[in-house]
Amino acid sequence: MITVTLLSLSYIAAISFRIKDIKAPVARLLTWNFHLIFLVLSVISIILSINGYGFKGTQTERMFLTLYAGSGFILYGLSKPEINARYYYLASLFAFPVVLVVGLLLPFLRTITILASLTLFADSDFERFKIDDDFAMQTKSTGILTRYPTYSMVEDKYWFFEKITPDIINPGAAPGTVKLSKLGNDSVHIQLTAGGTKGGTIRVDTIVPLRQGYIN
Repeated sequence: MITVTLLSLSYIAAISFRIKDIKAPVARLLTWNFHLIFLVLSVISIILSINGYGFKGTQTERMFLTLYAGSGFILYGLSKPEINARYYYLASLFAFPVVLVVGLLLPFLRTITILASLTLFADSDFERFKIDDDFAMQTKSTGILTRYPTYSMVEDKYWFFEKITPDIINPGAAPGTVKLSKLGNDSVHIQLTAGGTKGGTIRVDTIVPLRQGYIN
């Protein structure tokens, strides 16, 4: 709910600024610079994600995207109507939530709009199980979008980044008891016990390469 809360507050603030016709050139300049910084960070995050990398931390990329969009809303509220590319860019960013609302009202777009909204705004739940100082196993679930968590291998890379290899195991259940034992420098022994959705107990006992991320 953090994403929805921040974006909602930013949108309401932007509407308030427009209604009150607030003129704050210094604040507008600072917000524009702030917005550009998070635009660059968001683009980098998307490129990294496509290539299986990310910034360190479980919610870092989502926070960059949230601050990018939120600062864009506020910047639109502080901007006066102009005929230039910058104003049209901010107006289109501000209009995006309206487009989603229209999509919800149209029956043939409702399902797609709901899925898009959940993907963009629903916060994921992460849990990490440390293997050593450089590796960890991560579970990720996103509400109703994922029936079971995704199990990934996370490796520290280049100070600020990490490599994420998804689907190293697929037990079809949330983790219960987890035991990780590193074997040498290139693999980890995973022992996991979890309750199945149809009753009974699911057990996983396997060895996974640390850098490839596929089950032996």
